[in-house]
Amino acid sequence: MNLNMKHLFFLVFTLFSCGNILSAQNDMFDVCPLKVGENVPEVTVADQDNKSLLLSEVTKEQASVLIFYRGAWCGYCTQHLAELNDIKTEVEALGFKMMGITVDAVEKLEESTARSESEITVYSDAELAAITAFGLDWKVGDELFNKYKNDYKLDLEAWSGEEHHGLPVPAIFVVKDGIVQFQYVNPNYRVRLKAETLLAVLKTL
Repeated sequence: MNLNMKHLFFLVFTLFSCGNILSAQNDMFDVCPLKVGENVPEVTVADQDNKSLLLSEVTKEQASVLIFYRGAWCGYCTQHLAELNDIKTEVEALGFKMMGITVDAVEKLEESTARSESEITVYSDAELAAITAFGLDWKVGDELFNKYKNDYKLDLEAWSGEEHHGLPVPAIFVVKDGIVQFQYVNPNYRVRLKAETLLAVLKTL
């Protein structure tokens, strides 16, 4: 891909930054995600052994693909992880590490791996530190929270272990040297970045 096409590619996808598509959504999705060129915040997430991982440090050491998703309870999320897992070998061959980040509690992380049948390592951000720092957080209102809990038997508090009722807008950030190179953020949780599109982006970096 030549330089002009590369710039066009980035322009199309950075339209998902605040003030464009996001502003056209419901107010509860009025988020302002990190933009291309910004540094990864110094926030930690936890692995399945509850060991902390400093994202700014990890992404400086190795180019990374950060996949923010709602949780193992979300079928769209686990399906997306499964699709991204299909390109994991190719992504790693390009020098990138793939990491899933969810609001699910540490104890729930294994369910993401099981339900998606994915080998992508996933991390817990139950207290929303990374999700907030990346500008992806939104709060589920009481009415929707109760609907989830009573109608769908989906208790967000049980999944996160917290009472904040917060979720991330699903997103993907590509980071090199601790700096965001590409981001895709879409408040419509049904629409995710295609695996082949992500792979095409990584090949330009």
